[in-house]
Amino acid sequence: MVSSSLAFLALAPSLGAATINVASYLSSAILVRDVAVIGGGSSGTYAAVHLKRAGYSVTVVEKTGRLGGHVDTYQDAVTGQTFDYGVVALLNTSVVRDYFNSFNESLVPFADVGTPATPGFANLKTDGLLVAPPLTLAWTDPAAVFASFLGYGAQVSLYPFLVGGYNLPEPVPEDLLLPFGDFLAKYNLAAFANTAFSIAQGMGNVLSVTTLYVFKYLPKTTIDAFAGLAPPPVTSARFNFQALYNKALAYLDAGTSNVLLSSTVLAIERDGPRVLIALLTPSGPKLIIAKKLVMAIQPKLATLQDLHLDLNREETSIFSQFNNSYYWDMVIKNSGLPSNLSLGNVDLSAPLGVAPMPGVLSLGPARIPDLTVGYYTSPGPMSDAQVKADVLATIARVVSANGFPTSGATPEFVGFNAHRPFWLTVSPQAIAGGFYDRLNGLQGKRNTWWTGATFVAHDSSAIWAWSEAVLLPGLKGSL
Repeated sequence: MVSSSLAFLALAPSLGAATINVASYLSSAILVRDVAVIGGGSSGTYAAVHLKRAGYSVTVVEKTGRLGGHVDTYQDAVTGQTFDYGVVALLNTSVVRDYFNSFNESLVPFADVGTPATPGFANLKTDGLLVAPPLTLAWTDPAAVFASFLGYGAQVSLYPFLVGGYNLPEPVPEDLLLPFGDFLAKYNLAAFANTAFSIAQGMGNVLSVTTLYVFKYLPKTTIDAFAGLAPPPVTSARFNFQALYNKALAYLDAGTSNVLLSSTVLAIERDGPRVLIALLTPSGPKLIIAKKLVMAIQPKLATLQDLHLDLNREETSIFSQFNNSYYWDMVIKNSGLPSNLSLGNVDLSAPLGVAPMPGVLSLGPARIPDLTVGYYTSPGPMSDAQVKADVLATIARVVSANGFPTSGATPEFVGFNAHRPFWLTVSPQAIAGGFYDRLNGLQGKRNTWWTGATFVAHDSSAIWAWSEAVLLPGLKGSL
């Protein structure tokens, strides 16, 4: 079908761009909008909902068959019972509560709905044998861990400019540029290592990550919520975050072409007074003519080039600097693991006992019996097939090493999602050199606004608050 769409485009392969032939589209295939949003995840959906509520016409383009992005909700085919295993909790803020209330979706404290389980540790990459981490590891002492929460929170509090986006001072404080393992050593916070490894999932090797990015992933508000120093995080009362996005879809679309699912962007042109977006949708080619464009996807250069976005030199220079980590979540049936075991990865020979990646981060029971939820990260690219093979090998090691009884049934993936590219980062040198000033400077240029984790954090609570404070006022002001 893609080849048939080329009649609507005059491709320029040497530039990675395309010229959109507006005259080739039927009038019924042309959508004129105030705003077009590329990406129907957390940030794109939130922006679109609030733009529509403010009276603007908007269309969301999403490559998958649903809205929700990193939200992954499992639904049992027989009972209809659900649970979340992608996004599982949000901070208890007024922005979060208001958004859910607006769609009549209830929230409950996250601490009240956890699956009861006994924590266990094993080196999941080698022998898989359950071990008791030695007391020489600081994070085995609850008092030391709580003290590390306070110490970490005190350090993060020194940088109030990190709340919201990446509004960094000049010069950038040196501590923010340290590898996170060095930061922990400098401030005697070794007891915080396992917390960072467990919560800041998807970052690859967390001790090697630049401290700035860990601070963005684990702000003081998050740490206080998990430490009991603030109201606990909240989760969906019916264990179904996808329901929020299904209601957002119904609100946005309402029988019109305001949400285009399973659609492919063929080209985007932004040099004229309007933005032109050529699409291939399940119902055929379409063209959006919009006053403004919101890019709500991870802006890795290769991803943007795949959309035939007409990048200029400034944009190319900025987006080409990004590196990224890789992250997968999954649900496994017939794993053979005990239903009351929550298993974390530990390497007693590694610094602070933090297991090097790539590998399984954790395996634990789901809210539905006989299902196991797993998480996997890698600092470098891996195929889905490689990840699945490693997960199955890891489970087999654990079951064999610990003599867990099995039913003989073969483990089966009944949920599997690749979130890549996940966290986009640049080098400490680039950060110190003003990279984020240049990135933020793209907002509004060429009728384009940018949103999502790369501009805020991998935290919907933070993205929605930033959208209210920065993105939406700026965007509305430009219309």
